[in-house]
Amino acid sequence: MRVQRSIACLLVVGVVGSVANAQYGDRDNGSTIRDDAVVTAGIVAFAGGEWDVINADGYAEVPISPFDNQMFIDIGNIQTDSGDSAMVQAAWSEVALPNGRFVEFTYRTENGEQFVPFGSGLDGDEIQAYSYEVGGDGNGIDFRHWVTAVKWEELTISYSFDGGQTVFSDPTIFDPINGADWDGTDNMHLGLAFPGDGVNWIRASYTIDVVPAPAGLLVLMGGGMAALRRRRG
Repeated sequence: MRVQRSIACLLVVGVVGSVANAQYGDRDNGSTIRDDAVVTAGIVAFAGGEWDVINADGYAEVPISPFDNQMFIDIGNIQTDSGDSAMVQAAWSEVALPNGRFVEFTYRTENGEQFVPFGSGLDGDEIQAYSYEVGGDGNGIDFRHWVTAVKWEELTISYSFDGGQTVFSDPTIFDPINGADWDGTDNMHLGLAFPGDGVNWIRASYTIDVVPAPAGLLVLMGGGMAALRRRRG
């Protein structure tokens, strides 16, 4: 009887291991973000003592795209007291390189106009600065199920006057959330641009450290999910 139970146990572990490999094989392909991940993105301006979204679509949903083929999504024209101006587009990707793992968000205007012209206002108040937001409404990045924690290590904000052909960067901002787990949102306005500055392209590049679930835990998780599917069936 003991031998039979041992054999049964081995068989179960083998099945569970196979399920876990099928479920979490993406650990080996370099991707930590779900293929169907969608994040809200927007351009915001500071006027009258508060921040307001100024792209027409508000916090617009932008799906993830491959870093070598970014798919830009229209998120609406800039709206100020002067009326509609530049159409804003946004795209984002995960980038895994030998020197680190990054999540990059890029904002640009469709026709090369600057984001916010000099003298723009909101509800009669002059716009003093503008910035971008990632998941400003709380809709952040959907990481894969086997990711137990994500640390935001640093942020580099880059700007361009010519749609990203020539780029200049602010100093890198290190760990602005003091080591807390990152939920994939950013409405901290660490990158400020100013009306009339001519900027028509912004990139926010987050260096992240992903903490995966231990391999043994993945096996147990995989087995539990397989059992759950059998019960539902």
